[in-house]
Amino acid sequence: DIFVGDGHGGESNARIVKFSKDGTFITTWGTQGTGPGEFELPHGLAMDASGRLFVGDRGNSRIQIFDQDGTFLDEWKQFGRPSGIFIDQNDMLYVADHTSDAETNPGWKEGIRIGRVADGEVTAFIADPDPDATLEGIVADVDGNLYGSLTGGMALRRYTKK
Repeated sequence: DIFVGDGHGGESNARIVKFSKDGTFITTWGTQGTGPGEFELPHGLAMDASGRLFVGDRGNSRIQIFDQDGTFLDEWKQFGRPSGIFIDQNDMLYVADHTSDAETNPGWKEGIRIGRVADGEVTAFIADPDPDATLEGIVADVDGNLYGSLTGGMALRRYTKK
């Protein structure tokens, strides 16, 4: 199945839309708001090994977790303002946050937060070396290298383990 985050601020849809693999509409859930199952900016989607859908609700500074039918399971606020999210083959969660600052998310910094989907514990943080670069997306390869997509400058940044 295909899941789409539909909406990007303002008076947009602020919902998740589910299609079958052939593109047939199945269902939709969500509306604009701050409660469970409501979104401000459904900005990134990722699925863990057990099939739970993680939605980066950037405008509400949280990740919301759903089953594949749209049933709300949990929300996590320990990953900042998620612009991009990725879950690797070991169920590690990588979250790109380029909008946390003293004004939009006091007490938080821009960068990449890494944690476990099993319990939501943040295990690492990589500070953004260039906050003007707008780190929007994140993926990891099997060797543990991270790749961040930068909308500012239209570039890709590679992060390697030391």
